[in-house]
Amino acid sequence: MDDLTTRRLAVIKQLYKLGISQSYDSEPMSGFCLLSFHDSVEMFMKLCADIRNVTRRQKVFFGDYFTLIPELQCQPTMANLNNKRVSLKHYGTLPSKLDVEISRANVSDFFIQNTPIFFNIAFDDISLISLIKYDTVRQYLELAVENMSGQNFESAIINSQIAFEELLLCYEGDKYHDWQSPFHTLEGIDPIISSRLRDVFGDEFNNYKNQIQKSLFSLRDAIKILGYGLDYKKYAKFKILTPYLNCWYKEGGGREYETRRNDKINYSKKNAEFCFDFVIDSYLKLQEYDFDVSELYFKLE
Repeated sequence: MDDLTTRRLAVIKQLYKLGISQSYDSEPMSGFCLLSFHDSVEMFMKLCADIRNVTRRQKVFFGDYFTLIPELQCQPTMANLNNKRVSLKHYGTLPSKLDVEISRANVSDFFIQNTPIFFNIAFDDISLISLIKYDTVRQYLELAVENMSGQNFESAIINSQIAFEELLLCYEGDKYHDWQSPFHTLEGIDPIISSRLRDVFGDEFNNYKNQIQKSLFSLRDAIKILGYGLDYKKYAKFKILTPYLNCWYKEGGGREYETRRNDKINYSKKNAEFCFDFVIDSYLKLQEYDFDVSELYFKLE
């Protein structure tokens, strides 16, 4: 399978996952999952037509693909999905909770049945990692996938945690100009003034300074997450699920990480998958608006 097909499948899976997420929203907003489900299925069928070199007229309707590509499975359930989508989009008829649940199950079954037929892989094996442009982020996420395959969910969570740290560092690193980040929000405490105050007030000042710094660092992290446009509530859950992480820079370049085990964390498959998905979702959110800082300044001769 070529790289373009892999990336198109990854986009389709992400759209499907968006629909899954929307389907668990409260009513009536959960009904809009039908639009994401429908788009993901239609994109999948278009890709199947492309790889089978199926000749299409200029306008092909949703149901026509089952005639053009006889191997496609689940025609009755997808016709039902299409009818519900038309009712929602064109007539304002909101689907019931049962309609949403049925559509979620039917679309999942569509992808599970059809992906192996056309691409010789299981739908679960389609990797969204191929969408990520940062090498280190991809590497740690690939390790997380290997960990999950081996039922090592603690390592999967840790590697997803490191991938997230790398994601923020790489994204912000691309934006530096004159050694300054546009996302910089916190100035350091002057060590000379700090030393003088410590001489005057002793250990009480040190304790107070450490409390202030801890509060400021927490505030800085919160501001950055919100400034990046990431989901802070999901970030809060992600932080609870990940242990203490320490990062330092190697002399030859690159970064190393160490963690401190937290036995309170439930290292389950569900939690490992959440952490992995959070990193992928965060990357896609960052890419919704990205910019090349080198294009913002004139180059000096």
